[in-house]
Amino acid sequence: MKTKVLTILALALIFAACGSGGSSGPTEPVGPAEFAIEYCRVVEVDGRMRVEWLANRPTTGEFRFGETVFTQLININVMADTHSVGLTGYTFNTSYIYRLTAIDGEGNRLDCAGEFQTPDKATPEPIISQFMIQEITESSAKITWQTDEDASTILYYGVGSVHDSIAMTTPTMDHEVVLDNLTPSTNYALRPEAVDADGLRGIGPDSVFATAARLTLWMPSMQLTLGDTTLVPVNLEAASDLAALQYSITFAEGNVEIVGITAGPFFDDNEGFNFFRNIQNGDNRATNAMTWVIEYNGNDRVGTDADGNGVVAYLQLRGLAPGSAGAAFDADSTFGLDMFAQMRSCSLRTGTITVIP
Repeated sequence: MKTKVLTILALALIFAACGSGGSSGPTEPVGPAEFAIEYCRVVEVDGRMRVEWLANRPTTGEFRFGETVFTQLININVMADTHSVGLTGYTFNTSYIYRLTAIDGEGNRLDCAGEFQTPDKATPEPIISQFMIQEITESSAKITWQTDEDASTILYYGVGSVHDSIAMTTPTMDHEVVLDNLTPSTNYALRPEAVDADGLRGIGPDSVFATAARLTLWMPSMQLTLGDTTLVPVNLEAASDLAALQYSITFAEGNVEIVGITAGPFFDDNEGFNFFRNIQNGDNRATNAMTWVIEYNGNDRVGTDADGNGVVAYLQLRGLAPGSAGAAFDADSTFGLDMFAQMRSCSLRTGTITVIP
């Protein structure tokens, strides 16, 4: 069942103000538990050996392994409660010894040691697993995958079908390709491949993804009479799963006064909230920000209410002096965020705002 999530900070204050009324609590102070490693192990996951551990507090780690002495070192610098990190530099059907050193935020260190056995090679060619498409924007995407042995990287891609490729010759088990200069709102096909030292080729799954739509913000050409107030619409096009939008606009000095900003029908009809308005007539500038509720299907984010085109706001302008107001969006302050907090750049257009006598 789909749900909508709106974070209300006031709830924290409400709960903080509610006391139990009857319990005095423990009479002795309770300190943090003694630093301990709940488990550590080396296991095979999707054809890749991984070191995994859990401690009773966030840790980083140093992992050493070798056949009879420690010849390999992997530093894990991410501070987290649980870890699952892929190993490199091992051979198949081999016994290894290992030692994990977990390090908490205060520099305390604990060791966990053991042995592990690598499996026989499942296939002669590299096996591709953990294929992921991440950080999709209007013009780029990051593609990652893993192999069960060191191999070079090849990614075939193209609009609709694969006809271009990117190759990296350095052998690795962790593969990453960043595609850029892509076209917004376009479907791309992908096929990862990996070639090992013997020239054997592993082929990954055929996949597709769509680049994000490029937002368009625009204002029409308008005329307003000297001394009168006119509503000028700010139009939005190509909104798709938009979670937040901010725009800033500046007018030529002395021609108009920014009286106010009101919500447009796109904002109201699409259940926006947190309408922020900042008018600085001393700088002839107005900034406006808004957000939309993110929908969930269970724990999965599935979209927002902000899809389509329409008027997000009206600027209330008063004519102060005859002539062109010279309106312009500030590209550095105008942006959108999708439901995954990925930045969405905006195509910006402004018409001519003219004050007539």
